[in-house]
This record gives sequence, structure tokens and C-alpha cells, in this order.
Amino acid sequence: MTLDTSALIPGLEGVPIAESSISQVDGEAGRLYYRGYSIEELTQQATFEQVVGLLFDGDMPSATRTAELAKQLEADRALTPKQIQIARDIAVETHPMFALQAAVAALGPKVNNFDQTDFEAAQARGIALTAKVGHLVGVIAQAWAGRPYDGPRPGESHASMVLRMITGHDVSELHERAMNALLILQADHSAANVGTFTTRVVTSSRAEPESVISAAIGALSGPAHGGANEAAIRLFVDIKSPDNVENYLAGMVERKERIPGFGHRIYHVKDPRSAVIQRLAADVIVRAEEQNYYAIALEVEARLAERLGARGLWPNVDLFSGCVFHALDIPIDFFTPVFAASRTLGWAVQMREQLESGNRLFRPTQLWNGSQPRPLGK
Repeated sequence: MTLDTSALIPGLEGVPIAESSISQVDGEAGRLYYRGYSIEELTQQATFEQVVGLLFDGDMPSATRTAELAKQLEADRALTPKQIQIARDIAVETHPMFALQAAVAALGPKVNNFDQTDFEAAQARGIALTAKVGHLVGVIAQAWAGRPYDGPRPGESHASMVLRMITGHDVSELHERAMNALLILQADHSAANVGTFTTRVVTSSRAEPESVISAAIGALSGPAHGGANEAAIRLFVDIKSPDNVENYLAGMVERKERIPGFGHRIYHVKDPRSAVIQRLAADVIVRAEEQNYYAIALEVEARLAERLGARGLWPNVDLFSGCVFHALDIPIDFFTPVFAASRTLGWAVQMREQLESGNRLFRPTQLWNGSQPRPLGK
């Protein structure tokens, strides 16, 4: 592909940055596939452990392979006492996403000479990071809430471990299924989003895997990316009632403010992940507060569809996901860390694919618009 290097393309809009067979986003039809399997079927029929196998191996794993991966994830969750203490110490000083980014970086080895040709090692470390990041989110949540450390339990699924450590109470079968679906739903979304592009760029520098994932977490923390689910639920808190939606939104539209949870650069119809989230909402939202937030979200969807639907702007995953997170007793500040715990899987698989592609260093160019060479003078 030849590009006109004299033309600036803001945000690299429409510029292919990789060939990938991991996940496919069909923005016109509103579909998302992992290795050819629809996200709707996977969230209903698969476990997170199976999706780990699917994304790394390229096909749905057998029962034997799934059991092997479950044991591997369980073993790989282990953190040293010092790693746990580092995460707990940082958790009380800063936002959970910044604490998670720092804690993941602290998992890195004492050497910095990653062998980019060892694809099996990259996969092993990617699976280990998937396990450890989920554990770290729980560690940070416990410290943030002032609770003592209570780590993973033998035989516990990844979804159950993450949710139990965050909330501080045992997880019902219903909530485990919902958390499992959330982890699957957010595991990957093509190579062409900010966090995954960051993964590819940092991988191209031959950085250690822990550094790659830490950088991606930093990218995900922004409110224009993963942080939008926090912003959406805070919006609902401000709106207070479905009856207030019309006037509140009219003010936001008039002021040309960005409405969290609405619109997507890729999807020109409703985000398919929103439909999955709404299915989960029907199961887990039972308390009055969450029912009110969900009613507000539905009203926001209806009002904005009238105003913006003709322009191809529809709800994305963030409009409804916060309602489900809240119903699972996940604190608002941990909505994005849970997203990170899930997306670590996709980042790790994208890292391996980037390495297998030949891992050419990303080296874009720039257009100079500053001063021409000139003397300093006296």
C-alpha cells in the first residue's frame, strides 16, 4: 500500500496498521467475531478459559485443552508477597487504573532483552499476565476498600476470582456467569483501537511483555477509550431520574458535549456488545438503584436515537455496561480495571501475532509546520 506522505491523516483514520486473524469487527452489520465465532454465541456458551484457548490457539479448545488452560491460569495467578505489597501500597495513593499500570510494570524481570523470536515464551508470558492482571485488580480493590488481602482460592474460575476479590463477598452462580460473559465480551476488539494499537507499537520496540501490557493499560485509562463506562454511570447519577433525561441531554447537545456511551468510530449501527450487555442486565439488575440507572440508560438510548441515529451514532458497549458492573457490586472506579483484566487477554494474543508478523518497528513520519532553519543571532 502506497500512501501520500504529504497528506496528514489525523488519528491515522482508515490507515491499516496490521493484518490480523484474532477478532473481526463488522461496523456496518454490527457484528463482532473472535476467530470467526460470534460474540453473542461465545458469551452464552463458552467460559473465559475456553476463550483463552480460542484466541491463542485459533480454534475452540477441547475439554482436555480447556482443563489444561484452567490449571495454567490458576498456577500463573501467583504473585510474590512483594508484588502484592507494591500493588496494595500504590492502590491507596492513586486511581486504580494508575495503580494497576504501575503494578503490572513491577511484574517485569530484572533483565530487558526479550527474545522476539520465541513465540512460545511470548504466549506463556501472555497467559501468565492474563492471570496475574486479574489477580492484581482484586489486590488493588481490597487495599482501596481498606480490606486485608484475600487471594485466589483453589479451583476458582478466573471470573469468580476477579469478582470475589473486588467485591469482598462470595460470588453466586448467576453473578459468576455474568462476570464470565463480561470478561469474554471485552477480551478483544481488533488491532485498530487505541489500547491494542499501543500494544502493537510497544511490542515492535522489543519491550518486555509486562511493559507492553502496562503501556496498554495506560492507553485504556483515558475517558475516550476504556474510561467511558465510568463516565456513563456518573452521568446517570447526575441525571437522577428517567424523567430528567430529555432536558439534561438537550443541554449537553446544545453545549456540544460528548455523551459517554454513545457513538463509535467503527460501528454505524448499535454496538453488538450492547445487546449482550442488555441480555445480562435483564438477569442481574434487581435492586431499585440499578433499575433506575438502567431505566435512565434506556431513556438516553431512545432520546439520542431520535436525535443522532440518522447520523449513524448509536449506543456503544459503555452505555449499559456500567449498569451491569454496578449490579455486580463492582465500585465505579473499578469498571475500567475490570475492562483491563479482560482486555489483557486480547493484548497478549495481539502481542504474539505482532511478533509472528516479523515485528517491524513502527516508524511513522511527520509533517513539519514549524520555523525554517534560522541563525540564533547575537
